[in-house]
Amino acid sequence: MLWFRNIQLYRLSPEHALSAESIAESLIKKPFFPCGSHDLMSQGWIPPAPHVPDEFIFARQEMVLVCLKTEEKILPAVVVKQEAEERIRHIEEEEARKVGRKEAKDIRERVAEELRPRAFTRVSTHRALIDLKLNLILVDSAAAAKAENLLVSLRDALGSLPTRLIQTQTTPQTAMTSWLENEVPEPFELDADCELKFPGDDGAIARFVRQDLHSDEVKQHLATGKLVSKMGMAWNERIAFQLTEKLEIKRMSMLDVLQDELKDADVDTQDAMFESSFALATGELRQFIPGLITALGEELAS
Repeated sequence: MLWFRNIQLYRLSPEHALSAESIAESLIKKPFFPCGSHDLMSQGWIPPAPHVPDEFIFARQEMVLVCLKTEEKILPAVVVKQEAEERIRHIEEEEARKVGRKEAKDIRERVAEELRPRAFTRVSTHRALIDLKLNLILVDSAAAAKAENLLVSLRDALGSLPTRLIQTQTTPQTAMTSWLENEVPEPFELDADCELKFPGDDGAIARFVRQDLHSDEVKQHLATGKLVSKMGMAWNERIAFQLTEKLEIKRMSMLDVLQDELKDADVDTQDAMFESSFALATGELRQFIPGLITALGEELAS
């Protein structure tokens, strides 16, 4: 089943002409290849849909799914250090001399080069949805740095990709604090977890999990001047998620209504399940994301 767990959200410049065809033609020129014996890392694009293994995008209704694959060699610094120190000790004992700083550096580099082919590898994939209708890019990542890495790779493949983080009239922190103090705009609802933080880098933090957010304890923390930095919410009784002060969407999950709709699709193959879940997920996101931006007072003009 295709479902994004986390979303880093970007606005794509409407002046930048993109099509599913042009994206596919660009990504196929930058495919993933495994690391060579002396490579530390390799990145490239792979087909995002298992049932169409020759297609570097999966596109329906102006929604384009792409997938970046990364392979990294894991060579702990302590292993290189231990081996290099052993070789340095051996030279000093055999040749009765002190190994200089430059020679020691050369030995460490040589050890790293020799050990690299035997290093463990770590493989990861990151997906993104490019909404050509709404000019949005949704990267499935909890970490902004990993999302930016995907955008850099996408920009490299496409030649250019003018994007920016979305900024709203009301900041998420201000909006969430107001919602907690007053009421949440429909069709959003509060869930049962939040994090409140006093302004400043060293400000005190209060976290609530599985608790009534309208309780006196939560209100007391708001009264001291703390602001909401993260808050669990639900949208339209269909999606549960956590919103952060940076407009990151985390811990997304389908609520019962959506899960029942997916079950009712009555598909009997993995291929059909992928198609059905893609249609369901993208259809929901196309309503949920604009609805969230509206709840935050609409987007600031660029």
